[in-house]
Amino acid sequence: MPFNRISRLSLGVALLALSAPGLAQTGTPGGARYGSFGIDLTAADKAVKPGDDFWTHANGAWDKRTAIAPDRTSAGGSVILADQAEQQVRAILDDAARDPAAVGAGAKQFGDLYASFMDEAAIERAGAAPLKPYFAKIDAATDKQKLQTLFSTVGYASPVEVGQLPDPADPKRYAVAAGQGSLGMGGRDYYLEQGAKYDTFRTAYRAYVEKMLTLSGVADASARADRIVALETAMAKVQWSPVQSRDLQAMLKPMDAAGRKALAPDFDWPLLLSTAGYAQFPVVYMTNSTALTELGKIFAATPVSTWQDWMKFRLASASAGALPKAFDQATFDFYGKTLADQPEQRARWKRGIALVNGTMGEAVGEVYVKRHYPPESEAKMGELIANLRAAYKERITANSWMDGATKTQALAKLAAFDPRIGHPVKYIDYSPLNVVRGDPVGNAMRAANFSISSTSRGSASPSIARSGA
Repeated sequence: MPFNRISRLSLGVALLALSAPGLAQTGTPGGARYGSFGIDLTAADKAVKPGDDFWTHANGAWDKRTAIAPDRTSAGGSVILADQAEQQVRAILDDAARDPAAVGAGAKQFGDLYASFMDEAAIERAGAAPLKPYFAKIDAATDKQKLQTLFSTVGYASPVEVGQLPDPADPKRYAVAAGQGSLGMGGRDYYLEQGAKYDTFRTAYRAYVEKMLTLSGVADASARADRIVALETAMAKVQWSPVQSRDLQAMLKPMDAAGRKALAPDFDWPLLLSTAGYAQFPVVYMTNSTALTELGKIFAATPVSTWQDWMKFRLASASAGALPKAFDQATFDFYGKTLADQPEQRARWKRGIALVNGTMGEAVGEVYVKRHYPPESEAKMGELIANLRAAYKERITANSWMDGATKTQALAKLAAFDPRIGHPVKYIDYSPLNVVRGDPVGNAMRAANFSISSTSRGSASPSIARSGA
């Protein structure tokens, strides 16, 4: 669901802001806004030996004198740029919510999206009711076949995830991959590591699960929470670690229908793939292969009712930002304060920007470019890129350690470089996305579906495309 996505646009427009006239200056000509150029030698803590702790040696003094904003978990130049971009994007969204015709094409969509998220009074009045149609679909999944249909439906959590990625054998085309699903607490270590810190995390998570079920109107929330945490702990035990998942040779195992069935026979792979829209792919990369085998066994051994409870919890948790404050605060208290050590939640308008950026970032970006990236800035960036190309060509041609064939290949690679600065050549067409003002939960679900369909068309991020709650 989009509420948990990392915003892409804020970073993009923040970097773009460096090239816009006046943005690298203070109120006085020639005054640097972001600090002087070059290496800041005052950042180092020379009392610490580089061999003992190089990061503190290089950054210790800066770390001691730099305060992290209470709604942030980091500080630095990129954060300053992102904060500036947020203010500029906020003005765009406020204008779009108030008078979309004055902003431009697509503004009504992202204006309504933003306004729906910002209307806290309407969200409070609705209570948990927006979850009901999605909970009804979960309640209707009364057997393992129906459960697997929901597993492959965008917006619902699944022990296995199916989606697209660039084919490692031919990056010009997409392939389909299946792998272990996400866990509610994040990585497997939160469930398995020993020590007081992780015990605290697990206790807080168990309480969070129960609270979200209670707020959602689910009866007997305490017992259900116990079963949900036990289920996720069992899944964590068989999932691959981050280290294992970085072994691409072990991860990327192409398998046909017979291979998939032999690997994890407890899953109905034809059903999972066809529901997700990938029935036409005869070969699927089965990542986390041994985990898929064991997850299939867990799926078969776990009662349908426990899977239903788990899916309801995950859906409520993923939707918390579009639900009343009690949901939202409980989610921040666990994920923000407990896990990330973030003292304060970001202002709602900032989270609204992150939501819109993650959902319709290029539509907002198109307006941003018109307002803050004038043609003269684009021309300067074009000149900078041309100078870089010329410098690289000169150095490649003149160097003495490459032979002729290597130079030819290097120059061909340089010529093939496709710079993308400031904005895409072609913006994503968001017109198929149905945004309903006043329906933030529905908007999030529809946006997730749109994201998957646009990835299938090759116009969105080419990572594994299925997005569960």
